[in-house]
Amino acid sequence: MNVFKGPESLTQYYDPDQNPPLPLVEIPKRLNPLREDGVRIFAKILTALPAQNVKSLPVLNMLQQDPDIRSKPLAEASSGSTAISLGVIARALWGHEDVHAHVSNKKPISQMKLLRLFGISVDLFGGMTQPTYDDPKGIMGRLRNRATQKGDIFNPGQYHNENNWKSHIRWTGPQIVRQLPEINVFSATVGTGGCVVGNGKYIKAKKPSTTILGVFNAHGDTTPGPRHLPGMDCAPFAQEIFETIDCYEIVKSVDSFRTSMSLCRNGIICGPSSGEALHGLLAYLKKQQAAGRLGDLAEPETGETNCVFICADLPYQYVDLYHAKLPEDEFPKIYNEELLACDLDVYDDRYHLTPPLLIDLLDRGNLITSIFCQGLVSGIQLRFILA
Repeated sequence: MNVFKGPESLTQYYDPDQNPPLPLVEIPKRLNPLREDGVRIFAKILTALPAQNVKSLPVLNMLQQDPDIRSKPLAEASSGSTAISLGVIARALWGHEDVHAHVSNKKPISQMKLLRLFGISVDLFGGMTQPTYDDPKGIMGRLRNRATQKGDIFNPGQYHNENNWKSHIRWTGPQIVRQLPEINVFSATVGTGGCVVGNGKYIKAKKPSTTILGVFNAHGDTTPGPRHLPGMDCAPFAQEIFETIDCYEIVKSVDSFRTSMSLCRNGIICGPSSGEALHGLLAYLKKQQAAGRLGDLAEPETGETNCVFICADLPYQYVDLYHAKLPEDEFPKIYNEELLACDLDVYDDRYHLTPPLLIDLLDRGNLITSIFCQGLVSGIQLRFILA
């Protein structure tokens, strides 16, 4: 019945093993230009998780494996899904109130407000927006050293903690293989590498012929979540990443946001990294088609190529970025836009003067004083109503 009761209700609610598999949804033909060529594309909706993002699985797995979760402040270098999942899950499952997100001072204020909405303290740092993995003086290195040397915080360390990618071997990969045993291509963006490594390892073990595609940001052109390829060889999971993926694509942020917006408008509500995973997948498939190799990916029995991409995030926290990245003509028009510059005071029907009340006030000889004394309207609203 999907009902969770009693003192362990939230623990059960956040446990993937006590929930139905997350949806796997085939995208419509209008979003799949290769459908007539036998390509079927499915979105794995990880945003249907209780915390509504892919990072909640690594966070849950990392926290479950370490007893320090209950006794120390939690600190992670993240401004998005990982930090939100950490704050929500730690509090919901363990009653933990002291969670810190270490965030670049170049991130939008709106992201910091969102973190604080979820009860997460924001610790700002300067320097690069996406810090490098191996810099001991960078925020990742400082947090890691503080956790190991001083021991006064618990740093899950999503970029270094193997329980990150093992969460997808534990949960996501098995779901995908059960739902679509005929999978031929798997596509995920690469940030920490946890999603592509864990799913890729599991799917490859069950069906070695599956192609694993890693999708990266264009260098210097950031889509929130994924990272760029240069420097990835220094990533803690570099060996696992490059052993797991068979090929990669690089996607510009404008294409990530545009593809995400198309998915949203057609019923698959997801954020920019989800759009990047689909755009990269389509780019790869079109290259294979142009080279005459698309059929090599297909399932021999059916001749169809079954692809899965990860829907990892939601669009809402990035609304301002959609409008910054995409041309204004890609959004519907706002009609009567001139009203955005006038009549902006908030009022309701209590402020409307009926003719009898207006006559009564006029008879008293001091309309303005009477109205203000009764708390009916401000001077600006009065001028608007009487006009």
